[in-house]
Amino acid sequence: MLQPEGALQPSIVSVLKPFACLFTTPTLAHLHVLLTGALLAQGPRTVTAALRAMGLSAEQRCERDHRVLNRARWSSRQWTRILLGLLLGMLPTQVPIVVAVDETPERRKGARIRAKGMYRDAVRSSRSKRANENELHHWAPVDAISAARAA
Repeated sequence: MLQPEGALQPSIVSVLKPFACLFTTPTLAHLHVLLTGALLAQGPRTVTAALRAMGLSAEQRCERDHRVLNRARWSSRQWTRILLGLLLGMLPTQVPIVVAVDETPERRKGARIRAKGMYRDAVRSSRSKRANENELHHWAPVDAISAARAA
């Protein structure tokens, strides 16, 4: 049987506490097991590797752990809102925050990739030749930079 907080250190559990309201109790238990397994796993951080690291590779009904990521009902927007609140709480209030956005094209293939299409490659294009890339997916990583951190 899964024990939600037994395998994690109290410091990690305290970081996860603000996010507990987003999950049901069974989903939270599976999430704790997957997080612990991901921290302990060697090699790629897959659900199967996390379960193997936790000694649950022979466990029956392990598809429930796979469903935590794709079928469980949790909102990534609420998750992001809580995370942003925690990050802003750690920064000094009197220091301005600069947000850096980097729009980077990434090659991804598959039928379920959203916002996939043809994008003009500005580096390889010239006046006489237009270079387009298929199967590109734009994503924008965001980094908040405070003056205190940059100093």
